Amino acid sequence: MAIDEDLKAGCDVTIGFPHDGDMVPAERLRAIADFMEAQAWGDEAYLDGAMTRALETDVAARLGMQAALWFPTGTMAQGVAARIHAAETGHNTLLLHPSSHLELHEEQGYAHAHGLKAEMTGDWRAPLNGADIKAAGSDLAAVFLELPQRHAGGALPSWSELQKIKTECAARGAKLHIDGARIWTCIEAYEGQTLADICDGADSVYVSFYKDIGALGGAALAGSEGFIEAAKVWRHRLGGLLIRGAPYVADALRLMPERMARMPAYVERARTLASAIHAASGFEIEPGKPRTNMFHVRIPMDEQTIQSARDHAARETGVWLANRFWDYEGPNMHSAELSVGERIMAIDPERIAAAFEAMASYRGR
Repeated sequence: MAIDEDLKAGCDVTIGFPHDGDMVPAERLRAIADFMEAQAWGDEAYLDGAMTRALETDVAARLGMQAALWFPTGTMAQGVAARIHAAETGHNTLLLHPSSHLELHEEQGYAHAHGLKAEMTGDWRAPLNGADIKAAGSDLAAVFLELPQRHAGGALPSWSELQKIKTECAARGAKLHIDGARIWTCIEAYEGQTLADICDGADSVYVSFYKDIGALGGAALAGSEGFIEAAKVWRHRLGGLLIRGAPYVADALRLMPERMARMPAYVERARTLASAIHAASGFEIEPGKPRTNMFHVRIPMDEQTIQSARDHAARETGVWLANRFWDYEGPNMHSAELSVGERIMAIDPERIAAAFEAMASYRGR
């Protein structure tokens, strides 16, 4: 999708990544250095030191798992989880939702790098459920459950359905892996439940430190002690054992307490913003009431029209809404993805709603 860089630069409001704002790289590095000095964190080689262990221990405790392991990327982490579960079960088929990150955004690394197969199940706009797992073919190595489901706007199974998923995985003898890249705000959807409650019964969980937390990068896998020992071996084999991970690890440690405390406010703003956008534009919001800090705005336009409508909105309102719109459901339906972090928290919701209203007014031209 073409971008008019001059038009974008002329906007005083820009929506999109990075969701945590526009911190100048040098300022971020200074903040990391100040944090490390305040905590007396020293140099660490090969991710083996007090600082890295502190982050891994914190993540394991939050998720209710025995252990956790830092990874440079989520793609590497999820591929390792899939490979370990395949070896443990003696099967090589992963059960994926058709919108799974493994299928859409990782160049099918599960097949090309790890020699695994995938079976797709479920409806594009509906969260994975217990019936989907029960109806799947035999010999499953693992079920990959994305919480929340990104391409359904952050939808989640109900609490009772989540328990059915866990029960069905156990009945099938399949490992349950949670793709929790954006799991941090799920506790707002499951009232009274902790992250450990949500992950209880899962064999492994992946989390991201740059999504929602807003760190420089990095990810973690969590699971049993035996699972993590196996993951250490595969991280090394795949080139993920960095000689120094200090900036990434320290940034995650620096931001975790602050950003976790902000998650309820992010979810509340997402709901306020979604309501304002729908009222102003008439566009469908998915899900109707956001359950986490993200949602999609479904816009019935083809690629050329939506690009022109976005540019029209930028000229009319000074708001740049998106570099891209998802078009997986067909050429005449696009989705704008909004993920509330510090960037959107600093913007008046009515300005964003007005920009979508301007897009809606462009229809038919």
